[in-house]
Amino acid sequence: MSRLSAFFKDARRLGLRPAFQAVTARYASGPAVIDLPRFGRFHVRGRDSDIATLRQVFGEQEYRLKIPAVEARLERRYRQMLAAGQVPVIIDAGANVGAAARWFHQAFPEARVIAVEPDAANAAVLRLNTEPFAAISVVEAAIGAEAGFVSLIPADAAWGIRTERAETGLSIVTIPELVAGVENGALFLAKIDIEGFEEDLFASATDWVDQAFCVIVEPHDWMLPEQHTSRTFQQVMGQRDFQVLIQGENLLYVRPEAA
Repeated sequence: MSRLSAFFKDARRLGLRPAFQAVTARYASGPAVIDLPRFGRFHVRGRDSDIATLRQVFGEQEYRLKIPAVEARLERRYRQMLAAGQVPVIIDAGANVGAAARWFHQAFPEARVIAVEPDAANAAVLRLNTEPFAAISVVEAAIGAEAGFVSLIPADAAWGIRTERAETGLSIVTIPELVAGVENGALFLAKIDIEGFEEDLFASATDWVDQAFCVIVEPHDWMLPEQHTSRTFQQVMGQRDFQVLIQGENLLYVRPEAA
């Protein structure tokens, strides 16, 4: 896509001002900002993948359930949890710079969003982008099936940094312990984009899946051929009663109404 085409696409999907800001940010030597209608200001690194992340989340709306009946089902479950005195918990695993966390907060403002990001540079921008929102908390860690440690594997772009288990290094948190840390919290939705480490997350201790109403996973078999990183989550999710939707890069699993 040419730069001119990208500009017009941004203007159409994000707005004229964000489109101009994206052009300016691309040539900035340091941090920049982009102001999105309805969602507010975002801090970005113009020469990295941050702007592309905003395009995916807000331009392509990759976390919106675009089937109205399914979207309404999710909203009803959210309201039911609130009426029961529960705090709906949304886990944003692989939060990057906070675009998805802000999307979910806008959609479900009374939920608690826990944004988990292992890379320190990403986490710094994530904090800037979520600091004004008390309902969003940042956890600088990896997320996996069981406690332990990871080392980071660098990538060409900030959104591609990977993790692998190690004897020491950055701590691993689990979904049950994150949910347990929220008073009256109950798991509502888990979004998982962890660059292949989903193989670890779904390898064991998957009872949390039975509590989730919606699970969104980005598979990475395309990025890691012959490593079968999606095998564990296919096995876990295939044994449970979810409706499966394909949307962009993601698989969206949503429970039927009766659940």
